[in-house]
Amino acid sequence: MAKLPEVRRERRTPRRRVLRVTRIEELSPTMRRIWLGGDDLEADFSFSPLGASDHIKLVPPDETTGQVVLPPPDGPRPMMRDYTIRRFDAGRTELALDFVLHDHGPAGRWAIDAVPGSEVGVLGPRSTQIFPGEVGHYLIVVDETGLPAAERFLEELPATVGVRVIVLGGSQRALGDSARDAEIIWLEGAEALLKTVGDVPADVFVWAAGEADVMRGLRTYLRDEQQVDRARFSIHGYWRVGHAGSLPREEEG
Repeated sequence: MAKLPEVRRERRTPRRRVLRVTRIEELSPTMRRIWLGGDDLEADFSFSPLGASDHIKLVPPDETTGQVVLPPPDGPRPMMRDYTIRRFDAGRTELALDFVLHDHGPAGRWAIDAVPGSEVGVLGPRSTQIFPGEVGHYLIVVDETGLPAAERFLEELPATVGVRVIVLGGSQRALGDSARDAEIIWLEGAEALLKTVGDVPADVFVWAAGEADVMRGLRTYLRDEQQVDRARFSIHGYWRVGHAGSLPREEEG
């Protein structure tokens, strides 16, 4: 029997920062990459290859005062949102976060209005998950909220690993900076997801993130119909229809 893949978990020392926007990249009509820097951003920021789902807590400015107020370590928490760490440029000491543009909450509104010099609070990361690189195949299923992690996998997985990415919704665009030969499928919605997934290879590792109920259906399909071992998938509900804000990153669909 083939050895099962392992996800390595490591703790990190969380840090608290007020950062400012250094530059902005428009990725699509609905997504933008915002680069952050400043004196609070440490040169040894925690950024591990294949830690593709690592995330920080974003603290937007108070919408009344415009000030960024970081919460005390043991005090009440202001409005915060989880964002995947898309990239860290050690040479420029800049951190990149990708935002789905919407006005449903303070973080989304901040991203829409952000310009170079805009400030925001950044906490963490508290831990990392290092996903396996020595498997035959990766299946990655995401909506726009999971695209930053999907792009990291495309860039960071060994060239010997076959990669298939299924994207639910969003504007089609080139993914990642890698020249990897990957199969990328864009679906308008989740209705045809399970049919598109189909039969998966025995040596697959599945990473997925998106709407919680869609992710739950995928998990059930892999476990009950495809008989995929639990060690071979990591599936996360990042949000839920009708629920305001991010779900805990540990919640699985």
